[in-house]
Formats: sequence, structure tokens, C-alpha cells
Amino acid sequence: MKAATTFKGIAFPEALRWHAGELWFSDVLAGVVYRGDITTGQLHTEAEISPVVSGLGWLRTGELLVVDCVKRAVVRKELDGQLSMHSDLSSHWEFSANDMLVDSDETVWVGTYGFNPEKDSPVSADLARIAHGIVSFPVSGLVFANGIARIDEERIVVAETFADRISIIQTSGEIKVLKQIQLPSNATPDGLVVDNQGFAWVASAYGQAILRVNLETGEAERAIEIPDRGVYDCTFGGENLDKLYVATSDTDETHVLRDLPGEILCFDLTLEFPGVQGMGNK
Repeated sequence: MKAATTFKGIAFPEALRWHAGELWFSDVLAGVVYRGDITTGQLHTEAEISPVVSGLGWLRTGELLVVDCVKRAVVRKELDGQLSMHSDLSSHWEFSANDMLVDSDETVWVGTYGFNPEKDSPVSADLARIAHGIVSFPVSGLVFANGIARIDEERIVVAETFADRISIIQTSGEIKVLKQIQLPSNATPDGLVVDNQGFAWVASAYGQAILRVNLETGEAERAIEIPDRGVYDCTFGGENLDKLYVATSDTDETHVLRDLPGEILCFDLTLEFPGVQGMGNK
């Protein structure tokens, strides 16, 4: 499938969000949150949170929430542009916070590395829930919880990068893991999003592809090949939510701030995947 390049000259893009007709994302290792105009290709800086920034979301009143990875916190950008603390997770987590989902009722879900991926073997950690100002950690056993997307009113799905699996979690009533779907070896699932047909589209970080995973059967196909690139996140966008935007960069992170190899690609799904649309669930 042929891609159009929407944005380039980025270090390491992730946390793609389609919001109010524009594409938002975090340039993770540059510590910058951008709002991107897809018609002009212009990027607008919305927040600077160094050294590492990740998940994005919004409150109903319009304030932007951003994950400060190193401080292990969710930061709120007020309507006047000032940054303030929304939730501090540092007393519970030893290692970096990661991606985030903000639900329409303002419940916030945040994942964590759980270990140092540069030095340690993978170990499991828990998922944070922030609701009505109260922080809890209702789900444990997740290995490097990464991308999070809502399936429906009762379930979310979370990528576990270093376990090569995605986990479906019940969020109504008793919060618990309902099912874990094992992906192919070295799939390294990163960011993900769910479509209107019951599939998760999963960025295979080091697998050079977007996987499309049936959330009922667990079957996975390589829906989009993206050779010679790290593939780190995806989201639906466009007027009909039928375009898939994909965050890519070099797999060697040591020089991305110098060379700015990151790009956000756009794939029009209407021919090969007719009827597939996003649900604004990320």
C-alpha cells in the first residue's frame, strides 16, 4: 500500500491523536507535543516537557493532558497555556510512565515501563487509573504497557511491547484482564487503535509493519508493510476517519535528535479495506 508523507523532520513521533480535525502527537525524545495541520504540513508546538513526553488526551473543557514520562506524572495544559500537575504517579512507579488514554468521562488510564529496557530483563507492572481525582492501580501483570485504545464502553485494549501481546481489559464493574492475545514472536506491539469492525491496528515497533488483529479470534495479519523503519504508533484520521496515520522513525534511537529521521505517513484504506473507519476511541 502506497503511503503519503504527512510530516517529516521529527525525531521520534508517537502518541498520535486525531482531534478537532488536526493530527496531534508527541515527539517523544525531543520532549515536544505538536499539533499538525495536515493540509499545510505545518507543525505547531503545544507543549514542551523534556526530556521525554508521551501520551495525550483532553478533558471535556478542552484542557490538554500530557504524560511526563521521567517525572511519572500526568501534566495538564490549562486554557491559558500554563502547565500544572494533574496526577503524580511517582510514589508508586519506579520507572517511566508511558502512553495514556483519556475517556470521554475524563477517566485516565496510564501505562508504565515497569523496568529499565536498556539494562533489565522484562518484568510486569500495573496500569494506573485516575478517576475523580483518585489514583488507583487496578490491573497488574502487564509487561511494558504501551498503547491504549477503547474497544467499547466496557473494554480497553493495551499493548504489552516486550511480551509480544495485547490485553483486553474490562473497565466497567470489576476492572480485570479479560483476555490476552499472543502476537507473533518479535511483534513488539507499540501504539494501537481500534476500528469499527472489531480489529486492533497495532504498530509493530521492530516488525516493520502494521498488524491488524481480530479482537475476538486473536488472528493477526500484516496489513501494511513499512520496510526499513521502526513503526511506533497509528491512529485513524481524515474527515471520514478512513485514513491511517502511522508514526515511524529509525530503530536506532541514539541519533534521532541529531538526524530527525521521524516521519508520519498516511495510508488511505478505502480501496484495500473498504468500510473500515476509526471510532475516535484513542
